[in-house]
Amino acid sequence: MPFREFYEASPDAVVVVDKTGHILFANSRVEALLGYLPHELVGKPQSVLMPARYRDAHADHIHRFMSNPTPRMMGVGLELVAIRKDGSEFLTEISLSPYHAPDGLVVIAAMRDREALHPGKSVLESENVALRDMLGQARLDSARLMARAGIEAAEHEAAQRLQRLLTEELHHRMKNMLATIVGITSQTLRTAETLEQGRHAISSRLVAMGRAQDLVLRASETGARLADAISAAIEPFDTHEVGRFVVQNTLIEIGPGAILPLIMSLNELCTNAIKYGALSNETGRVNITSTVDEKTQLFTLTWTETGGPMVQTPTRRSFGTRLLGGLATQLHGDVRVRYDPVGVAYELNIPLALLRTLRAN
Repeated sequence: MPFREFYEASPDAVVVVDKTGHILFANSRVEALLGYLPHELVGKPQSVLMPARYRDAHADHIHRFMSNPTPRMMGVGLELVAIRKDGSEFLTEISLSPYHAPDGLVVIAAMRDREALHPGKSVLESENVALRDMLGQARLDSARLMARAGIEAAEHEAAQRLQRLLTEELHHRMKNMLATIVGITSQTLRTAETLEQGRHAISSRLVAMGRAQDLVLRASETGARLADAISAAIEPFDTHEVGRFVVQNTLIEIGPGAILPLIMSLNELCTNAIKYGALSNETGRVNITSTVDEKTQLFTLTWTETGGPMVQTPTRRSFGTRLLGGLATQLHGDVRVRYDPVGVAYELNIPLALLRTLRAN
């Protein structure tokens, strides 16, 4: 118990009583005052320390104290009588202090033999007892505050780390969104015959980006078809007049928890292709294939770029690459990205059963 060391050093006999009236702790001083070894009192009702004729009144007093728990002297102005293990009685002074323990409110009772006190000193001594108990309570409160401060500091540090991560993610997503809009705009205007045609095409593709988010919301509980997720992810980037994407799809239902990671993964690949790869010019193409190995029950999604600029392996692992890895982890899958000279090749492998049953977080 947190008060054990402190109350073992107390000059008074100290017992700690729970809200049911049973003794949880007794210090070593109880032996000299009451004749009990400390462990003999633990678990007993506190009424064993009072003569039978006073037990009802004492129970009422404890009940009133529990309803308004503040440090005080017990039975001010009354003659309090306690009983020792051998049955002998003595006048006592008892100070009560409440303590809010993790398991609930307890009462710390400090007892003294009033007859052993110097005449005229009992009030002063009692005040000293109360002061010692209040100082002990202050020490315990201080320890709790210090522990709480440590918890709050750790929570604050964790919140700051999370905020930095979210800020980095938001910064990355905003840059990618702007790059996507620029890519969609420039790609559309290259093939548009009139300004109005270009404006309409750009508007429709930006609306398609919103539809991808709508799919995530609609299917967050029931799941969706794989084809719908792929379509929602690539539609904003596709030039329908040319057909930049070739999709070979397998009829699969995917769980609600797989929708967003899949769409975000394809969105990341599309964004990178717009910025650096096959979608950054007029001749590049992307082939998307989804297959299932019936023997191993392994789902495989491949993304292969061709016709774009010459590709070079990055010299450092970018945030986008880390994001693709993190999204694959959410899907309980394994991802491989190759930077072949002719174009980026991406492969994602996921156990089919997991893909179908993943729940939304």
